[in-house]
Amino acid sequence: MRLGDSINQLAKWLSLGRVINMPELKNVPQLPIWTDENRFSLEQRARAYLDVNCGHCHIKGGDAYNTGLFLDYDVKIPSHLGIDKAPVSAGGGAGGLDFDVVPGDAKHSILLYRMNSVEPGTAMPELARSIIHKEGVDLIRQWIDNMPSKK
Repeated sequence: MRLGDSINQLAKWLSLGRVINMPELKNVPQLPIWTDENRFSLEQRARAYLDVNCGHCHIKGGDAYNTGLFLDYDVKIPSHLGIDKAPVSAGGGAGGLDFDVVPGDAKHSILLYRMNSVEPGTAMPELARSIIHKEGVDLIRQWIDNMPSKK
């Protein structure tokens, strides 16, 4: 595939023999497109972004399983999404903040704090990242700030 090609990655891998026994594409679930404000809600887009960028570790069985923060798209339990959940393993990476996600208050949410850092031990995701993804941080900030506050 060349830069600029537009083909479904699964279809391409299937054609190359890199995947086998795949169901028909129409039966493969798809996440919302995190940049598509016209077709998907802020909640859907933020959750899809977190799944793709964080869910590989923050999932049952993943490297961040011990945190109790699960960011795969299908999670329904608010505390598993970090809502009003105290961190269990962030240490100094929590920036002195008390909860992973504070509804209506992104600036006091550890999730956003860690996404908005490049400092080793604080920055999330921690691998292969030397810059802040400003569009992603802005999306998650909007999502948290738009949650109903409990105040």
